[in-house]
Amino acid sequence: MNTLILCVCFLPAALAAVDLSSYPLSQELRDGYTLHWSFNVEEQSIRFAVNVSTTGWVGLGLSPTGGMPNSDIVIGWVNDQGNIFFHDRFATAPSLPTVDVSQDWILEDGTEQDGFTVIAFRRNWVTCDQQDRDVKVETVRVIFSWNDADPVGDDPDQVMYHGNQNRGSFSLNLLGIEQEIPPEPADVQVLTTTVTNINVPTEVTTYWCAVFELPSEIQAETRYITKISPTISKGNEANVHHIVVYECDTLNNTHVGESGACRGEVSDAVSECTGGLVLAAWAIGGADFYYPANVGYPIGGGGPRFIVMETHYDNPEMRSDINDSSGIAFSYTATIPVYEAGILTVGHLTSSGHIIPPGAAEFNSFGDCAAECTNNYFPSNGITVFSNFLHTHLAGYGVTLRHYRPTSEDSTCSAFEELAPIEENPSYDFNYQQYTVLSNPITVLPGDTLRVECNYRTENRNETTFGGPSTQDEMCLSFIAYYPRVNLTGCFSTPNFFSPLYLRNFFSGNHVSQEFLTELAQAQTFSARRAAWNKVNWTPEAIDTFENNLISGPILDICLPPDVNLANFFRTAPTFFKNELQQPNCTYQAADQCTGSVEPMDCCSRLGQGAGEIISGSLVLVTLCLAAVFSML
Repeated sequence: MNTLILCVCFLPAALAAVDLSSYPLSQELRDGYTLHWSFNVEEQSIRFAVNVSTTGWVGLGLSPTGGMPNSDIVIGWVNDQGNIFFHDRFATAPSLPTVDVSQDWILEDGTEQDGFTVIAFRRNWVTCDQQDRDVKVETVRVIFSWNDADPVGDDPDQVMYHGNQNRGSFSLNLLGIEQEIPPEPADVQVLTTTVTNINVPTEVTTYWCAVFELPSEIQAETRYITKISPTISKGNEANVHHIVVYECDTLNNTHVGESGACRGEVSDAVSECTGGLVLAAWAIGGADFYYPANVGYPIGGGGPRFIVMETHYDNPEMRSDINDSSGIAFSYTATIPVYEAGILTVGHLTSSGHIIPPGAAEFNSFGDCAAECTNNYFPSNGITVFSNFLHTHLAGYGVTLRHYRPTSEDSTCSAFEELAPIEENPSYDFNYQQYTVLSNPITVLPGDTLRVECNYRTENRNETTFGGPSTQDEMCLSFIAYYPRVNLTGCFSTPNFFSPLYLRNFFSGNHVSQEFLTELAQAQTFSARRAAWNKVNWTPEAIDTFENNLISGPILDICLPPDVNLANFFRTAPTFFKNELQQPNCTYQAADQCTGSVEPMDCCSRLGQGAGEIISGSLVLVTLCLAAVFSML
C-alpha cells in the first residue's frame, strides 16, 4: 500500500514554478507562512498553494477545533534533487498523522527556491472519504506546520516533529469570501471615519461613540457605497472587537466631533442613534466588504446628514496604554446602481430578557424576523440576500440563519416549511467574524420568516448569562445585506413575558424555590434580577426544561423601521405581534451528497401553533414589563 501511495504522490522535478497570482485569495497564517487558494462553485472544488519560508517539509490541515485530533492533513516537501513528495493524511492524536488509503488531496505542483517551499494541490469539497473533512461555507480551523528538514530518506513515516514554534491555527471561511472583486468605479472616492488617538478606558468592555457629518457633496447629492474597509490601528487588532456605523437624522451641527463612551460621556441624542439604521458592520477577523457590481448602498442626498460610529473595545487585561485611531473607510461613487442595498438586523432582541443558564454543555436560543414584519415591509417579489454576517459573543459556538415559507392552503402537514438555511456556521469563532458572500443569492418573500438560531456553551461559567453589550453578555444576531432597500432596519423577537405560559413549566417545577420567585418579582434593578437568577439550581434537568419552555413557548415580534431605534422604541407604547411560527420538530435536511438520501422526518407537529394573536399593550403595562425584563446593563 505504501508503494502505491508513493507512486501517486511523488512527482519528478520537471514541473514549472507555481504561479501564485492565479490564486485570488490569500492569508498570511504566520510570518513566513502564506496560504493561497481559489474555489470553483460549479465544480465544487478548491485549490490551495502554501508558500513557506523553509527548505524542509510543510503541512496544512482542516481541523474541527484547531488541534490535530480528527484533522484532515496534507504534508509535502521538495527534496535536494527537486523531486516533490506529497501525502493525504488523517490525524487521530497529536502525533504524526497516518497516510490515507484514499488519496483525495491531489498534488498539482511544487518548487523550492530562495529558501521558500511552495506546494500546490487541490480537492473536491466532498470526497465521501470518512477521513476527509468536507469543505463548506462555514468557519474552519486551518492548522499549519513545518520543519526545516526533509523527512529522512524521503520516507513518509520519517517526518520529523515540527516543534512547538513551527505550528499554528487560523480561522477562515474558505468558501464565504468574495474572490471576484467587482471593478472599481472610475469616479470612486473614499470617506474615512476614524477616532483620533483615543485612550481606551481601563474597562473590560467599552462602547465608544464618535459623531461625523457627511461631506457637503454627499449631503447635496446621493452617493452609493461600493466597498467597506476596516482601518484598524496596528497592534490593536485584538482590542478592536467590532465597529457598527449608524445613520442618524436626529442630530445637529453641535454634536459633530463628540467622542466618548456611548453611555455617560456623549449626549443622550448621540447614544440614542445606536441601534438604528445600520450603515456598516465589521467585526474582528473581517476583511474588506464589497457590494456586487450592480448594487450600491445609498447615502446622503437629503437623507441623514450625520453618522455615529460605535466601536466595541475589548480590554480583558484592563490595560491603560491602548491608544487607538481605528475606524471604517467607505468607497463610494456617484454612478447610480441598478439596485439600492440595505442592511437588515434580525435575531433575538438584545436585552436582559435573553437568559442563558450556566454549566450548559449546549443551550439553544433563537430570534425571529417573523411573517408579520416581512408581510408589512417586503415588496411582492421579495428581497434578494447576497451576503450575511452572523454574530454572537464568547459563549456562542454555532449560528444558523434559517428560512421558513408558508405552505399552500391544502398542505396536510403544517403552516410553514423550512427551506435551505441562508447561512449555517456550526463552528463559529468569536475571533473571526466576517460577512459571508453567498455564491447563490437567496430570495426572501413577504410572509417568510427568518430565524437566527444560536448555540451556546457555558460549562465554564458559574453565573447566568444575559443578553447585553459586553463580551461576557450575549447576542444572537444576523446582519443581512440585501436589495432592493426596504423601510425596515431591524426585526427581532423575544420570549412573550406578557403571557401566563411564559416559562410556566420551569417556574412551576422543582427547579426554582419560592424564595427565587419572590425575589425575582420584587427585583427593581438588573443587578437584583441577576442575583435572583443566580440562585437557581441549574441542574441538567433544569437547563433542559428552561430551554424547552423558551423554544415551545410564546414569542413576541418587533418590526423596527428606520425612523425608530431601540433606544427610544420602548419609550413609546409599542405593538408586539405574537409569532405564528413555533419551533419545528424537524429542520431542513439536504440530500447526502455521497448516498443521495434524505433522512425522513415528521414535520407535522408543532409548526403553526398560536397563530394570529396581536398583543397591543398600554404604555403602563409595557413600561412595567420592560422595567422587569428589558433593563440593560
